Amino acid sequence: MEKSNIHINEVFQLPKNEALDAFYERMITIPITSIMALKKELTTTVGKDRSKGIFIRYGWHNGVSDGELALTFQWETELDLIRSGPSLHKLHGYVDDVIIDDLTYDEEDDLEAVYVSWYNSFEVDEYLKCSDHSDQPVCHTMCGYASGYLSTVLNRPILVSETKCSAMGHDHCEVICMPMEKYGDSLENEYRYYQSTSMIQELDEITAKLKHERDNLSKTYDIHRQLISELLSKNGLQRIVNVLYHTTGLPTFIENEDHDIIEKSDEVMLEIDLNTITPVMSTSFIQISADTGILRTPIYFEEKIKGYCSFIFQNNTTPDDLDYMIIDQASLTASIILLNENIKVNTELNIRRSFLSDVLEGRLEKEELYKHARYLQFDPNDCYWMLTVERGINNSNLTNEVEVNEKLMSHLHSFFRERRINVIVTQKSGRIIILVEYATFEKLTMKQSTFIHQLLKHALHRFTNYTFYIGVSSLVQHIDQINILYEETLAALQAKNPQEKILYYEDLGIESLLFQIPDETLINRFVDKQVGDLLKEDKNLDLIKTFYAFVENGININHTAKAISMSISGLRYRLSRISDLLEIDLDDTKSVFSVYMALNVLKAKGKIKF
Repeated sequence: MEKSNIHINEVFQLPKNEALDAFYERMITIPITSIMALKKELTTTVGKDRSKGIFIRYGWHNGVSDGELALTFQWETELDLIRSGPSLHKLHGYVDDVIIDDLTYDEEDDLEAVYVSWYNSFEVDEYLKCSDHSDQPVCHTMCGYASGYLSTVLNRPILVSETKCSAMGHDHCEVICMPMEKYGDSLENEYRYYQSTSMIQELDEITAKLKHERDNLSKTYDIHRQLISELLSKNGLQRIVNVLYHTTGLPTFIENEDHDIIEKSDEVMLEIDLNTITPVMSTSFIQISADTGILRTPIYFEEKIKGYCSFIFQNNTTPDDLDYMIIDQASLTASIILLNENIKVNTELNIRRSFLSDVLEGRLEKEELYKHARYLQFDPNDCYWMLTVERGINNSNLTNEVEVNEKLMSHLHSFFRERRINVIVTQKSGRIIILVEYATFEKLTMKQSTFIHQLLKHALHRFTNYTFYIGVSSLVQHIDQINILYEETLAALQAKNPQEKILYYEDLGIESLLFQIPDETLINRFVDKQVGDLLKEDKNLDLIKTFYAFVENGININHTAKAISMSISGLRYRLSRISDLLEIDLDDTKSVFSVYMALNVLKAKGKIKF
């Protein structure tokens, strides 16, 4: 009888042998124990996951074969073909019973899912004979068969996933049969078992990966050896940067903790402020423009980030594992170099600080002073000038203030060192003192005022919460005169006011003598005694301006009247008022000079303006 003349439902009404003959021209039987032995051996040989895939695909091919045969019989609807699947399952002896619990369709009447229960699965029975309960479903062949059969008869990919399994302790097994496109995010994990893979191909891929990793390790080791060689040779960071650039071909730079580039290779061109990049705690790739990114790793020592080492990637290229390995080695080498430099610098700083402190305290005789100076590479007979930096102090947290001063001294020293200016930086009475060798400063070919403004800007950028005043001395010809420089910077700082942050001793004039009095109270008393009454009366400073002009014009009434465009009579009246208020005779040169000095002090402090 032709199959096309038999309805598929009629086949399953026949005795088992006749039904099998109706489906197959020839069959062989395989004992279940042999199948399970093969499964066990494969699990031992290739692993549980790969063994699962093999039996899912084995079941799939059986299901596809039966599905193709089912299509050769008569059938009216897809439901006839779907319901034939459980009958074939039982016909093969895979299960004792199969029940379709539910078929669901979406709003467009398209199959959404088939929910099925299996009872007494052969794979569960054999598994439990030699094992306890499983933590995963075990009906791999049956899932593969159902998927292959349904995919064939429905002419669309159907994936079958076992949600409950008797091997896990459930009463029966439950599966969900769903079109592939409806699986969503869970598809990838399930679908991979249906893909045929070649172990030879995988071994080739693994071998290629191992060779690639070996080559990476070999190159990393070679670069590591070069970096260590530079380290042992006591070469600086620039040599490290050069090694990285020549071995990787990647533009390389190293920045300090303030995000200033301190060393760089060729072709380093960045149009971005490094301060705007989010700090990283470990090696990270950061896209900084449409086609440019940087691989950046922190440089640690003393358990703090002291800078960053970076590779630049251009033209939309990205780092690979080798780049990560190399930059981590570079970071370690750079941290050791920076640590060594830090120890060296701190040792040198401490020696120099001690020397300057001894000089300012007068603890060194001239001969000993000169000997120490030469040892520290200062020419005793060179010219010197000095800066004294004063900042606001928080007396409630003096411990923190000491730490801030140490950081400030280190920061200022780095500023001079980067410009190759020979200095000594120390502190005294809470102030930072900087002795500058003029010969090395002179090589900058920069105006002193411009340079000091740069220094102040640099300090404010790093220490944003502080106000700084800088007292600037004159120039002395020998190093044994630096005590004079210190007194001059203190005198300049006496004239500080909110408008002036940089104060030059040479701008003070004769009142600089008063500013060298250590006790500011004495200066204030002198000023109040000389002009206190005049200030109380002269709110608009008209009388004070008149008096100042009178002195500036040589105590000559005619010259003064002309200079301030005032009548002689008007000027005489004002001078008479001033004489009365100050209780002095304007012909008394000594008294007039004292008042003039007091006004200059107020002018220098910014308390009066002319």
